Amino acid sequence: MAMDEGVIDRVRSVITRVSSSQAAFSELVGISADKLSKSLNAVRRFTSLELALIADAGDVSVDWLLTGRTREPALPTEEPSAGDEIRALVDRHAAAYERLRLLGRRPPLPRLPEPPAGPPGAVGRALAERAVAALREGGVPRVGTLSTADLAAAIEQVFAVDVAIIALPGGADGLAWQSAHGRLVLGNTTSQFTRQRFALAHALGHVLAGDAEQPLLDQHLAPGRQRAGLEQRADAFAAAFLLPADELRAVAAMPVADVAFAELRAPTPVADAGLGELQTRASVSDAGFAELVALFGVSAGAMAARLRVLGLLDADRQAELGPWTAARCHQGPAGREALLARMGAAQAPRLPARLVGELFGAYADGATTLVPLADLLQTPVDDLFAALVAEPSAARRGYADEPAFLP
Repeated sequence: MAMDEGVIDRVRSVITRVSSSQAAFSELVGISADKLSKSLNAVRRFTSLELALIADAGDVSVDWLLTGRTREPALPTEEPSAGDEIRALVDRHAAAYERLRLLGRRPPLPRLPEPPAGPPGAVGRALAERAVAALREGGVPRVGTLSTADLAAAIEQVFAVDVAIIALPGGADGLAWQSAHGRLVLGNTTSQFTRQRFALAHALGHVLAGDAEQPLLDQHLAPGRQRAGLEQRADAFAAAFLLPADELRAVAAMPVADVAFAELRAPTPVADAGLGELQTRASVSDAGFAELVALFGVSAGAMAARLRVLGLLDADRQAELGPWTAARCHQGPAGREALLARMGAAQAPRLPARLVGELFGAYADGATTLVPLADLLQTPVDDLFAALVAEPSAARRGYADEPAFLP
């Protein structure tokens, strides 16, 4: 069956917007010119992977390519009015914290140290260094290369911050909130895994800096273009937290990167007292840069900016590498398979495991009913009971009292 003409038209609009020619776009996304041409002429269908690569290159969703029902992020949109939904979302978590506190089952939150004084960027980086050190003391040897799921679990364990990934109202990127009895970081479900990862780190920066006594909703995060000091600080935190300087430099010493990172081994530093950072004339190779982006799971723009701050790229090289797409940094069958897996994982919801565990533990110990957990999860109590604790009936048992297969 031929591809829907609407899909082809939307793919053509992406090509026109992001590339100078069809051939250049083919190289950009890693789809052969012949396959791209045939798909655009309705001779063959785009594969799921190809649509994901095209969506990433055009900063649109696969759903928009397939249906046209959602807007392209590049087009101007009205700010969503999601205040009531956000308040209800925060109130659900606040109610869970309060119930656990009344039951005497909410452990005291570890005290957060006061942020250091200084410019927002420097403070954000200092907070990130503290946070990375705390994770390592908590048994996480490398932070930057953790999967987003493992990073969320580590944040919950070390900082007592509840982390969830849900469909946020209005398509917001993230949310941070804290009270005397709970700390909360929420990320949005999206195929843009690098944005999700940055948004979680950005929200964590707000919490660790003590910014989020009122809910802070991040919409359309634009690192490097923030005006408010607390947003600049959270951006700097996220970059330094996801891309620790020592971990980035250590990659240069890995045998697999002998050629790709040769330039990183012997930089020529030039002090810039105004920035308080080291600048260098050394430059990262194309292959080395792509490997770094794929390894750390961030956008090319974030990686290029961080390498520039660390003195591993000059301004011209940053401008050259920053616009690279995720597809260009995940070359070959294995790279593209990993890219598709990351896109899929970022669209999956994540429950706040620590908080859910505390509520279920209270139920299991007879301290409360399943209602508080059902309220948090917005799930009917009967459905939750059936899913978590109901025993299979006798009618569903097999021979010799062995349990029958239960789907």
